[in-house]
Amino acid sequence: MTAVSPASLNRIVGAVLALAVAFTLGFVVRSQLPVERESGEALEAAAIEVLRDAAEERQSAAREAASAARARHSMMLAESNRPVKIHDVAPQYPDVAREARVQGVVILKTLIDDEGNVADIEVLKSLPMGLSEAAVDAVKQWKFEPATVDGTPVPTNHHVTVNFRLGELG
Repeated sequence: MTAVSPASLNRIVGAVLALAVAFTLGFVVRSQLPVERESGEALEAAAIEVLRDAAEERQSAAREAASAARARHSMMLAESNRPVKIHDVAPQYPDVAREARVQGVVILKTLIDDEGNVADIEVLKSLPMGLSEAAVDAVKQWKFEPATVDGTPVPTNHHVTVNFRLGELG
């Protein structure tokens, strides 16, 4: 049995790894096939080149997909309408909040269904002493003209801001 030097062993392992990567990726080119005269460095360089090309192709495909998604989104926005409030109910200012002179804004994320009803509410910014609950109770009763895409009503998320302000005598 012939002894193999560590340098030769490293070149062999590098060449085998390069071939394994190349075959795994499905890229087999002449420069990657083992030939008696080709060195391990050449095979390694070919595998690295193949990997770079594959990475560039993936990045290019990802850029094209993102561009197409932006175009679809822009087209959808151009052909769609947002929901329009057609009936609202004023929130009841809780006595405890009024006595404590608490004022501010409650921000809600609502889901307006395809019939214009408030189907779901999530509080994004709240106020204490029952003000957030009062805002939710009121907005549940609101009615909207639903959002549309190409004239067809569709459910959509819609942010609602409810202001709580005390008057002069409040």
